[in-house]
Amino acid sequence: MSTQTRQYKQLTLGQRYQIEALLGTDLLQKEIADKVGITESTLSRELHRNASNDGYYAETAHALTTQRRASPTKFSKSNERHMPIIKKGLSLGWSPENISARMKVEVPEIALSHMTIYKRIGANKTQGGTLYKEPPRYGKRRCKGGKRKAGRFLIPNRVDISERPEVVELRSRLGDWEGDTVFGQDAHLVTLVDRKSRYTLIGKTDTKQAETVADTMINLLKRVSTVCIITLDNGGEFAAHEKVSKAMNADVFFAKPYASYQRGTNENTNGIIRRTWPKKIALGNLSEESIRETELLINTMPRKVLGGRTPLEVYSGVSIALIA
Repeated sequence: MSTQTRQYKQLTLGQRYQIEALLGTDLLQKEIADKVGITESTLSRELHRNASNDGYYAETAHALTTQRRASPTKFSKSNERHMPIIKKGLSLGWSPENISARMKVEVPEIALSHMTIYKRIGANKTQGGTLYKEPPRYGKRRCKGGKRKAGRFLIPNRVDISERPEVVELRSRLGDWEGDTVFGQDAHLVTLVDRKSRYTLIGKTDTKQAETVADTMINLLKRVSTVCIITLDNGGEFAAHEKVSKAMNADVFFAKPYASYQRGTNENTNGIIRRTWPKKIALGNLSEESIRETELLINTMPRKVLGGRTPLEVYSGVSIALIA
C-alpha cells in the first residue's frame, strides 16, 4: 500500500470571505467546508486560529495568518552549552549514546538525541575539527582459528548456570557478579561486573594459574559490600572457584560452553575495557593507579540501560554531577 504526502495550502482571501458569509447561515460546518472546497478539519482549524469572541472576519483572519507567516517561531536545538558537553563526554570515552543518555538526566531541557550529536560531530569535521576521531570504535575481529576449547572438564565440582537461582535473572538486587579474564601478551586482567548496576572491578594477574586468579578475585570482591552469586566463564583459570566461594560465602555458577550471552554484561564491559587496552597489548607494566583510573572511567560512564545513570550512582545510591 503506497503512502501519499499531503499537500497543505493556505486559504485565500476569497475563501475566507466565503466562510464569513456562510457562517451567517444555518449551514453546518461540514456543509460550509464543502461549499468553500476545503475539508471540515481545515475549516475547524481556521476558526480556532483566527476567530475572535466577536466572530469571524475574513480580512482580520487573513491579516493574522500573514503576520504569523512573516515571523514564525521556529524550534531550535542550538545551545551554547551543547558543544562543551559533547567535547567533555568524548574526552571521557563516552559514545554519543552515552552523552545523550546523560544529558536527559542532568540537563533535560537541552538534551540532544544521539543522532543529533553525531551530526554535530560531523559538522565539526566539516569545519576542520577533530571530534570525529574521538568516539569509541565498536566491533571486533573474530578469531579465525575457531572457538576456544571450553575448559569445563578442567573445573572440579562445576555447577551449571541452569541451577542458578531465578532471582539473578531479574537484576533486582546488588551482589550478583559476572566474571571473566581479559588476556594480554604478558599479563591478564580479571574482570567482575555487578549485573544490576554494571559496577566493574578490574585486577591484574601475571599468570592464568587458577590459585592466582582466585586470589585476585577474592581481593577484588573484598572491596565491595555485597556478594551473593558469581557467574563465570568456563576457562580453566577458574578451576579454583571453590576457594572464592568459601572466602566470599557466595555460590559460584558457570555459563554453558560457547554461550557468552549468558554473561552478556561482563562481555560488554570487557569490550569497553578493550578500548583502552586492545588485544595483543602487553599488560605487564600496567600500574595499579592506571587500572583504578580506567575502572573509575567505566564506573562513571552513563549507560542507556540504566536510564542515563552511571554504575557508580546505581551501586552507591548517590547521584553525582558529571556534565552540568
